[in-house]
Amino acid sequence: MPATTPATPSRRRPPRLRDVAELAGVSMKTVSNVVHDYPHVRPETRRRVQEAIEATGYRPQQAAQQLRTGTSDIVTLAVPSLTFGYFSDIAQHFVDQASLRGRTVLLHTTSGGREQELEVFEGFKRRLGDGVIYSPLLVEEERFTELAEFPQPTMLIGEHVPDGDLPRHADYVRIDNVRATADATVHLLEAGRRRLAFVGALPIGPVLHPHSSAALRYGGFREALARHGIDPDSAPAPEVPNWHRTDGLGAAQRLLQEHPEVDGIVCGNDELALGVLTGLRDGGRQVPEEVAVVGYDDSPDSPFAHPALSSISPDKGFLARIALDMLIERIDGYEGAPRTVTAPHELVVRASSTITG
Repeated sequence: MPATTPATPSRRRPPRLRDVAELAGVSMKTVSNVVHDYPHVRPETRRRVQEAIEATGYRPQQAAQQLRTGTSDIVTLAVPSLTFGYFSDIAQHFVDQASLRGRTVLLHTTSGGREQELEVFEGFKRRLGDGVIYSPLLVEEERFTELAEFPQPTMLIGEHVPDGDLPRHADYVRIDNVRATADATVHLLEAGRRRLAFVGALPIGPVLHPHSSAALRYGGFREALARHGIDPDSAPAPEVPNWHRTDGLGAAQRLLQEHPEVDGIVCGNDELALGVLTGLRDGGRQVPEEVAVVGYDDSPDSPFAHPALSSISPDKGFLARIALDMLIERIDGYEGAPRTVTAPHELVVRASSTITG
């Protein structure tokens, strides 16, 4: 008996505007008028169309709205990676705030690649939404000064933006990384720690420019030491290839071997700090009794570390609110000069840096 090929299940097509019109007994033009909330539709006809829309499950195509109004109510959030807890956390803040404003966030990751970042910087090959929220990482500072204007309304976030004039159609919400890391360092100094180390220094190269997170946060660490009479050059700062937990683990192991006297560690981010905590624990060091640790970002994992991780907490809610509001102003036609706003931060003190009892 010949083998039979199993039938491929047919996929149910999504309901179309024609289906709504047939069910309501009206023309497709009338359905379109109801969907677009045109006023000149009789109440009884509008009710029948709305009932047909609900019965069929019809959803208007976003492209149709964009053709009609010139806007899509979509904004693109472009970040380097979601493998870092900070970026996934900040993305959720933007999604929540956009929803309150009737907007949808299209998430785009550049995967830490320069070419992918340049695609965002120079404008996507195909326009994605009404505006872009962009956190650059690898784009050279010269690109900002060379660019006269962004191709669409753009909100810059993060640290990798040079001082001075921004291109037209752009605004910037920043965090004072130098001051924030200095606050974390002072916290350890005031607790009596004097032999501090910084974990988060990256090798000098084309990626590391004066406005990188690594440079700014390391600068804040050194500035605080100098203000308290400690030679910054005496504080070890083992280089790390990246800012992941494994990098923090390796840095802690090297510190224990080369600088066993260290009694406090300031980390460039929480991912590094979590790795440092593991390295100290594996090396038989008690935290915070022997070595105190502070991170940066106040990631969702920080309160659940062992011990709970003290961390600089940027106001991510403020950042998302202000960034979206300023971007929407640009989308709605604001043509003023570029604006820069600094988001607040605070140090959240937990068990990793404070001896209790």
